[in-house]
Parts: sequence; structure tokens; C-alpha cells
Amino acid sequence: MLRVTVAMGMLAAPWAARAQAPPATPVGAAPAPVTAPATARPAPRPAAAPKLKPKPGQVESDPIRCWWKTDRTSVRVGETFGLTLTCGVIEAGPIAVVPALTQLEGGAIQLTPFEVVSATRRADIVVSPWRYVQFEYLVRLLNDGYFGQDINLPALTVTYNLKSGGAESAGRDQSYVLPALPMRILSLVPRPANDIRDASSLTFEEIESRRYYATAARVAASIALVFAAVFAVLAVLRFAQRFRVRTPASARPVPPASLLAGCVSALRGVQKDARAGGWTPELARRALPAIRIAGASALGRPIAQRRVAGDVPSREGQVLVRTGRLGFGRAVLSASTTPPAIVSALDRPSLGARVRIALTQLGSALQAFGGAAYGRQSGEPVDGASLDRALEDAIDAVGRLRVGALWPMRAVESVARSVFGA
Repeated sequence: MLRVTVAMGMLAAPWAARAQAPPATPVGAAPAPVTAPATARPAPRPAAAPKLKPKPGQVESDPIRCWWKTDRTSVRVGETFGLTLTCGVIEAGPIAVVPALTQLEGGAIQLTPFEVVSATRRADIVVSPWRYVQFEYLVRLLNDGYFGQDINLPALTVTYNLKSGGAESAGRDQSYVLPALPMRILSLVPRPANDIRDASSLTFEEIESRRYYATAARVAASIALVFAAVFAVLAVLRFAQRFRVRTPASARPVPPASLLAGCVSALRGVQKDARAGGWTPELARRALPAIRIAGASALGRPIAQRRVAGDVPSREGQVLVRTGRLGFGRAVLSASTTPPAIVSALDRPSLGARVRIALTQLGSALQAFGGAAYGRQSGEPVDGASLDRALEDAIDAVGRLRVGALWPMRAVESVARSVFGA
């Protein structure tokens, strides 16, 4: 373990003082006579106390060492900078160095002309025989008369004393002087400057980089906003479903878009079979139910609907359509629309142009397929060309009605009807 020469000097000092002091004179005795020397010679100089050398395993060291550093070497007026003060004191054997740390607190330390903004003491670190104490300060200079000058952080005096292991009181106060530390105070602008303007420190590359990240952040925010809006709509719909009267799936009507899509599929199936094997009365009768259902949908007439299992086939006069959100359901539809009903509906002034054109095509197709299926004489050939034209017109008419049955078109028509009264 390390030992300190200072401790050895304190123990040897009383013995050296006794060796230098003259012998004591008994009380009441006459003073010894003084005789002048025969030859005037200068008095011999008293011998100095012998300096104790460190024992083996001991080193000679100062009892306290302090240093400080700053996080920068130059600052501007009013700019805070970090100042760190570190002191190492010896704690070895019977001797301990006790520094007065209260004078290093933020409210006690004086660094004029600098001002201490805040102070923090860190936890001590012990590396035998040293104990290290550290303070961190935030310091600034508030004086506009030091531009372009070197201003010293003033010398700092650290008071300490030595304390023996068995003694209750410490020795006399001693001082350790930390030298001044120069700091350069920068001028905000050159002295001859007379037109002060703040210029941006960003380069073109930095500007482009920030613009890229800003665009990416804006896109991400837009996507997040869209998701939030979707979730909000779903939450509102979910909340609204609590107050809706739930209808059994078997009693729910097939949406117009779904039944018209089924009619198109049925007519295209008839068209495929006609191109493969030619027209027959049975094939003409297969096309009639889809045309009647489309006509009833355009006229707003009721359509017979019945939910069935997936393996139930449709009968004559019915059309099998898919239903449900994912198309897993099945329903058979039928209607009793006639050509005279369509002709009488064409006289309504409230019909739109798209519905009027579709009804005209459906009426002609219904009359053509009805004549081919039921009005033909036995053995009379079927006019395939006229049926092909009638089937094309029917598919086109059902497609028109299906587009109008979609939600966006219904919303546009509703808005137009409320605005223009049409």
C-alpha cells in the first residue's frame, strides 16, 4: 500500500523542534553567564531537520491534485459552455485529505466575470489511494466588452486539511491553487461590418436531403391518415349496426347489381351455346327469364327470390345468381315482365335516358325470344340472325342497367336529382 511523505513529516516535526530548541533553565535559577568568544566568528547555522525518505513500497506525492477542462476553447457572449473540475485527494493509511467541497458548489463558487448557470456533482470514484471528486458546471459570459479577447477563468483556491486516522479534529487549513484557464471570446461579426444579415448555413445537398425526408414523411402521414379514416368509418358502421334491425339472411333481397350480374352471366351462357350448336326453341326459352328479371329491375317491379343451397339447380323460368359478400350464397330469381308492360312504361317522363334505352332494347329482345320459343309453327326454322341481334341488344341493355345499379352511379344520380330536380 502507498504511503505519503507528508504524514511522515508531520510525525517527525516535533522531534526536530526539540532537537533545535536550547536546553531549558530551571525555575528560580540564575541565568548562565554569557562570555564573549575570543575571536568574533559568525554563529553556526542550525542544522535542518533531516528529510525522511520514502520507505520501500512508498512514493512521494502531493496530498491533493486538481485540474479542470472545458468542452470548447472559444465561446460567444451569452453562450453556455461546459466546465469540469476534477480533484484527486489521498486516502492512505492513517492520513486522509479532507477538501472543503462546500466552496465548490454552484451557489458558492465564484468565476468572475463568468457566471455559473448550474452545477452538478458526480459520484466519487475511489482508486486506492486516491479519491476523485468531480463537479460539472454550465458557465456563460454576459458582457459585450470582451469581443475578440482572451478572458481567463480566474484561479481557484481549494481549501483542504489533513486528518489522522485516530484524531477527531483535522489539522490546519491548507490551500491548493488551481491556475487560471484562458477562454477566447469570439466576435459575432467582423469589426468593419456595417450590413449584418443572417445567411443560411445549409448547402444545396442538405436542402435536397431535408426535402426528400419531408416528402417521405408527408407521404407516410397521408397513408396513415387514410388508414385512420378507413378505421373510423368501420368503427362508425360497427356502432351503427347495433341500432339496426337484423334481418335473416333468407329474407334479405338480392342487391340489384348482383341480380343483373347473374342475368348477364345467364345470357352469355346462352350465347355460347348458340354459337356452338345453333338456335333452338329450348335455347330461346333459356334466355327469356334473364330478360324478364332485368326488365322488372328497370321498372321497379318485385322479383321473386329464394335462397337455395349450392347444389340446387335452377328450374325453367328461373335464373341462378351468386349472392353474399364473398359470393358464396346462391339464390334463384324469377319475374313476369311482358312486352306490353315495357311499352307502357316507356311513356313515363320520369325515366332517364339510360333506363329508357335499356327498356327499349329489352322489350324488343323479349318479343323476339318469345316468338321464337312459343309463337313459331311446328317445323318452321328459327331465324338465328335476328336472335343473335336480339341477344346482343339484351346483353347491352342489362350491362347498362348494371352500371347504373352500382353504388357510385346511384350516389351521383341522387346528388344530381337533389340539385337539379331531375
